[in-house]
Amino acid sequence: MPEAQANPLGEWYADIDFWNRKPYVVMLNAATGATLMLNGNAAGLRVLHERAAVQFASLCEYYGIDSDKVDAEVAALQAGFVFGATADRSLLASINQRKLLAWQRFELDGCSLAEAASLEWQGFFKHPKLPRTTRYMDWHRPLELLQQHLLPPAQIIVFPRGRAAQPADSG
Repeated sequence: MPEAQANPLGEWYADIDFWNRKPYVVMLNAATGATLMLNGNAAGLRVLHERAAVQFASLCEYYGIDSDKVDAEVAALQAGFVFGATADRSLLASINQRKLLAWQRFELDGCSLAEAASLEWQGFFKHPKLPRTTRYMDWHRPLELLQQHLLPPAQIIVFPRGRAAQPADSG
């Protein structure tokens, strides 16, 4: 198995599918469930790494995620991919689920590839390696996971403890 490249989000997995005889690629990030959907014809596959970087950067901008880690992830996507098989059945099931949802969004809602990918960022993602959460049981929102991975932690401002204000005498 080839070694994965060093990038802030780690490994991406992909599969190609067809809708109305047109191929498209579904890319899924293993750490966050972030999804990209790109043209999968021969011309699209030749520049898949460039289009993946553009779609990822555009979706991050759309959702207000801006940091050096976003730039590093975009640069890693632009550099190209290392290809290898996966035996992770959970990720394979997640990709298949996203393909099914994509078909529905293309057919029923008339969504573009980028719109379908954007909707997946707002959806749910489940993987056994992710920590359990009480908010959504074992499910996580890709957008929240992306924010946790890519944005710096919020700065907490601590105010010094002082004497509480005393009410004025009304006498």
